[in-house]
Amino acid sequence: MEDPVRVSRYEPGKIKRRVIFPVLISLGSMAAIFSSTSFRTISIEEIERTRFDFSFLGLALLVVLLAWFVDASRVCLTARAWGKKIAFRHALTTVLSGYFMSSITPFMTGGSPAQLYVLAQSGLGWGEASSLVVICGILYQASLLLLLFVFVFVFRVGFTLRGVLLGMLYSFAIFYSVVMFLLFFFLYNPRVLFRAARWGVSFVHRRFRRVKFSEQVVLQWIEEFLEEFRQGFTILFRRKPQYLFWNIGCYMLNYTLIFSLAYLVIRALGGSPSFLRVVGVQIPLFYVFSFIPSPGASGGVEVSIASVFSGFVGVYRVGIFVLLWRSLTFYLPMLVGGFVFFRILRELNNRHHARNSSP
Repeated sequence: MEDPVRVSRYEPGKIKRRVIFPVLISLGSMAAIFSSTSFRTISIEEIERTRFDFSFLGLALLVVLLAWFVDASRVCLTARAWGKKIAFRHALTTVLSGYFMSSITPFMTGGSPAQLYVLAQSGLGWGEASSLVVICGILYQASLLLLLFVFVFVFRVGFTLRGVLLGMLYSFAIFYSVVMFLLFFFLYNPRVLFRAARWGVSFVHRRFRRVKFSEQVVLQWIEEFLEEFRQGFTILFRRKPQYLFWNIGCYMLNYTLIFSLAYLVIRALGGSPSFLRVVGVQIPLFYVFSFIPSPGASGGVEVSIASVFSGFVGVYRVGIFVLLWRSLTFYLPMLVGGFVFFRILRELNNRHHARNSSP
């Protein structure tokens, strides 16, 4: 497969400008939550009853770091299924870069390309890295579904979604099911995909004459992608299933750690809810977050969390809850992930300039 860096290079300047949009949307949403709840309904008696415990926030910070460690360990060991060894720091850079790009792209779609980019610079071939990222992306959603079944049928945790949130959950379930069906259908019936691709290229050339790409290049890319995906699927599901179970186990543990942050924030605010209920109610919400079109799902995440967790923390404290929870799950990964991602871009650009300037 052609080196994507030569085709489309990440431009740090443009990426930095994109950061401002999700941040402004998020801050604006939280300002609206504060103005409509906390500032208007709080009383002196409620302020006096509020006890803030910083020790739970310190524990929440440790949980965030542990979640990053689990995710990086998953990447580090999964690469061995492809016969590759990558350093743990490269695996950590991979997941943090994914967090950062997810937080600034619509539908949080930038995480996978960023992980592919970093993995390819860490010793994996582009084909190996792309198949690893695509397969693990499927397992990411499957693990969340499995965790949902565990909480509903094993722990007997119930939850309720109404209105827009329920509609978005149904929409995501239908959309994801269709995508998975088409992916595996084309995997075993590539001729249908090739015909559709030829028709699509011909249509684009007729309608947009300035677009310059050949049908042969498109068909070659599709063929290579299907072959890489087929090989990756065979590795994890047939030849080395232990790595499949390792991925699912790490994903479920990572989800549980991330979901426990809301519980720790509530404890910091003086509440004492059921841990299983707090974790369980977030599982369908994470499916909804993937369907919000704004960069990093900003705005929709804050409003959704506020509507669901107002019953746990009280209306007058839901604003500060959203602020603390979002700081741990959004602003911190964006800050740290952006730092490591721009650092690797700088290293690669320096290497590129040195190669071009050498005689």
